[in-house]
Amino acid sequence: MNRFELTIIFSLFVSVANAQDIHFTQWMHAPHTYSPSSIGDFNGIHRFHGNYRNQWSSVTVPFVTFAGFTETNTLSNYVDGLSGAAGLVYDVTGDSKFSTTQLNLGAGYKVPFSDSLGDIRIGILPTITQKKIDLDALKFDNQYNGYYFDGNLSTGEQLPRLTRWYLDIALGIQFSRTINNNLKFKTSLAVYNLLSPQQSFFNNNDIILDRRFSAQIELKYNLSEKLTFVPGIQISKQGTYYAANFGSMISLNMSKTQYLNQAFFVGTYFRAVDSGDLIFGLDYDSWRFGVSYDINFSGLIPASNYRGGLEIAVIYIIPNKIIRPKYKVCPDY
Repeated sequence: MNRFELTIIFSLFVSVANAQDIHFTQWMHAPHTYSPSSIGDFNGIHRFHGNYRNQWSSVTVPFVTFAGFTETNTLSNYVDGLSGAAGLVYDVTGDSKFSTTQLNLGAGYKVPFSDSLGDIRIGILPTITQKKIDLDALKFDNQYNGYYFDGNLSTGEQLPRLTRWYLDIALGIQFSRTINNNLKFKTSLAVYNLLSPQQSFFNNNDIILDRRFSAQIELKYNLSEKLTFVPGIQISKQGTYYAANFGSMISLNMSKTQYLNQAFFVGTYFRAVDSGDLIFGLDYDSWRFGVSYDINFSGLIPASNYRGGLEIAVIYIIPNKIIRPKYKVCPDY
């Protein structure tokens, strides 16, 4: 297979990838990108997420994604069960530096139920998005003067616009329950792109962003006092495309005191007909660090040589004030 054929195959793949929303392999460490109902679902005052993904650097100009998200449970001081969130996602792909920038401002609410019935959370995530393409980063036939490439020559290309802005909304609902001391269950459903915004740089009103439906299921089962088994599945469907991520992780608790959390986790996930993902990381105090790598086994193997994407996730939680035992000092007699 020659270089031209590989370029065509990769171009087709990119066309499919750009038709879908931004996604992360470590979906469990970027929950806001899969369901707004995760807003406020943590034990603490504030939670901060940081995500970085670098994909296809072995094939072409890498696809790079950054995401930052912050949540707060302080709103429950005014409305019981209410949480707030704000975030930024930036993605840039290809030679044209095609970029997507999203600004998020959302809210979550915990529906009051008896503990024996589990917890229900609902969430909303309005988003302002900018999509932009940089023609200056590309080279066109018209810029060849007969002897060499001249960037000062006109490209001969006319696009009605190089930037597009739009507003969109996502909604989600989540149910979680502690079955017993060793087993916890969580599932969520969400829909993104409710407003089906227009996407075309040529002002073609028929080209819209399809709605994305997302579903997640995660279990936590204590195999022993130190070992926890965490299987999960995440499914997304957008237009004619779908993605299914399934696998599990094992966490080893190394804490020596209840006041300092220390654990190591490792696992494997698979994305149907696309890749296998290795994940490992560390919990230390209020921090969680996760690293993953995608091993590609799609039709791009001739170009990728099985190499996919590196991903890093960092989560920090400002905990609630720890209530320590009170001791009474008895006087000496």
